[in-house]
Amino acid sequence: MKSAFLIFLVFSINLFPQSERQTKGSDNGYAWLAMDDPALMNSTSKENYLSSILDRLKITNEKYPEIESLGCREDINKLSKEGKSNEISISDVVVEIDKFYSVEENLVIPIVFAYCYTIKKFAGASTEELLIYKDEVLLFCYE
Repeated sequence: MKSAFLIFLVFSINLFPQSERQTKGSDNGYAWLAMDDPALMNSTSKENYLSSILDRLKITNEKYPEIESLGCREDINKLSKEGKSNEISISDVVVEIDKFYSVEENLVIPIVFAYCYTIKKFAGASTEELLIYKDEVLLFCYE
């Protein structure tokens, strides 16, 4: 009886694998979607997550290697110089990242890259530029 149960357990685990919430050590789209869990007490967990990215970028001046290599530092600076960064709320960014992760192939992409994709979009990147960026990020994720 125990052997049958163990065989069933192993089979069911392989049949329904859990989605990984990290890619290359960074939270990805699966982690982002998990923030919608109604069991979470904090309904603004996505906003808090994005705030932590902004804090790390602006306040501590700590560098994200991801942003430096495949990132959006220039786009962040462009929005700031044009005075548009004050017009974009964290809620606006959340909506755009939600749209980004509504495409299943994007779920493996770390949140910081989805954030950069959104910033590039707000900075006026063309559809082609966004597609090229996403393709580069997907290559990075799968190497």
